[in-house]
Amino acid sequence: MEFVRKGQDDAEELSEYLHPIWLEVFDPLMSPGEAEYKFMAWSNPDEIRASMRDGHEFGYIFEEGERIGLYSYHVQDDGRFFISKLYLEKRYRGRGLGRKALDIMFDIARENGCTEAYLNVFHNNDHAFRMYLKAGMTDYSRYRGSAGNGYYRDGYTMRMKL
Repeated sequence: MEFVRKGQDDAEELSEYLHPIWLEVFDPLMSPGEAEYKFMAWSNPDEIRASMRDGHEFGYIFEEGERIGLYSYHVQDDGRFFISKLYLEKRYRGRGLGRKALDIMFDIARENGCTEAYLNVFHNNDHAFRMYLKAGMTDYSRYRGSAGNGYYRDGYTMRMKL
């Protein structure tokens, strides 16, 4: 598996690539229109560029030469590693590739001196939640707050000591 970093000039492409994956994952889990709203708020090209300016790395995940997904993470100054995005195309899920990508991210975190990894997962995304539990992210807490437009950020922050 290979992670290929992308830059500011690739923000449009990254957003366009992620959009159908995001909708395929979240449309069945959210109220009508909610997934599209949240995608446009959090993963539009301007937001991706802003995240990159704030230190987030974005890129594609390749397996055996095939692009299979997208990642984003941030090595924070406080020694924590934030996994912002880990999305695989539907045809690559259920094969252990998400776990493999997650383990690579944990290795990147350790290589950068991080002592904790964490991420946020939507409360209805049972598949992802279970994968993160199996990967060792057993310390979690519930959060809920406004996402705008009458929608909520509702999920779990999951953590793991590295």
